[in-house]
Amino acid sequence: MTGFFNLRTNTTWVLTLASLKMWYRDRQAIFWTFFLPLVLMVIFGVLNFGDFGAVDLGVVDHARNSASRSLVSSLEDAEAVDLFHQSGTGDAGIGILEREQLALEDGERDLVVVIPPNFGETGGPVIVDVLFDVSQAREAQIGQTVIRQILDEMTFASNNVPNRFGITARPVFNRDLRFIDFLMPGLVAMSIMQMGLFSVAFSFVQLKNRGILRRLLATPVHPASFLFGQVVTRLSVSILQTLVLIAIAVFLFDVKIAGNMASILLLALIGGGVFVSLGFAISGWARNEEVAAPIANVIALPMMFLSGVFFPRTAMPDVLVSITDFLPLTYLIDALRNVAIDGEALWSQGWSILGLGVWLIITVVVSVRLFKWE
Repeated sequence: MTGFFNLRTNTTWVLTLASLKMWYRDRQAIFWTFFLPLVLMVIFGVLNFGDFGAVDLGVVDHARNSASRSLVSSLEDAEAVDLFHQSGTGDAGIGILEREQLALEDGERDLVVVIPPNFGETGGPVIVDVLFDVSQAREAQIGQTVIRQILDEMTFASNNVPNRFGITARPVFNRDLRFIDFLMPGLVAMSIMQMGLFSVAFSFVQLKNRGILRRLLATPVHPASFLFGQVVTRLSVSILQTLVLIAIAVFLFDVKIAGNMASILLLALIGGGVFVSLGFAISGWARNEEVAAPIANVIALPMMFLSGVFFPRTAMPDVLVSITDFLPLTYLIDALRNVAIDGEALWSQGWSILGLGVWLIITVVVSVRLFKWE
């Protein structure tokens, strides 16, 4: 018992410390662990892809008559507009309006057009409400110009100028989320995945092929102590990656972290455990690096593009969204975004944490069954 607490002679501690020194002295490992996610963050942050594209315009149609349908059709034909059309009256219409307002506040819409129930009726001017995001001044101006132009055309086409159409523009303040705010948690999760898969798989395949793992079994060192040191090393890198990427995002791109850092690091630790275990499974099954590389890429690349690292998964077909809901990287990204950007508490991410926990159990069991020392 005394030997366990004597760090200088404790085998597990000595091997863990040696593993940490070996990894941090490997300049190539450090370079590729941090270089790719940092380059991606800088590129996407500087280019700010969120500023490109058409105006996202939501429509709430309370009239649902020929005149309102004509307006919606004209908006759909406008090249500068991506239309999100919702229709409804009474309580249903109010619910739809509230959903569109929330979408506007969350930055999912640039403008929301509310068509009143008396749209197209005679008896005086008809005013259309236009809610716009004050942080998207360019999009708001373009959208209002398109709406005014279409309403003016409808006024002249009706040959009844007194029954003209007009708009009332009202500003709405959102959380001012930018593309880099969305991107940062995705890059953190992606870097954790890459570190776990490629770092573990490649290094252990090399150790196995060189006979180092086999010779290790002939020493008094317990195999569990060696593996413990390797796992701690990778998990510490996951924490360091997360801290470095968040620091770059905060100080270079003014990303606001709304959530608790301890919760973010705990999620990074759990996610790191999942992908480190998966890396051990790959290294146990693959006979050499030529086999390990394609296996790791087959696992990593689909998740990189289907789990929402760079773009929202809502743009994908519903069937694909349903499938990717259960990927480990999806659970990690969703939880990190909800905590870091939305400021949600860790306990509110129970479904994502449960998903990561299930994947952790699965990957540990698979890695234990597949891992070989020679």
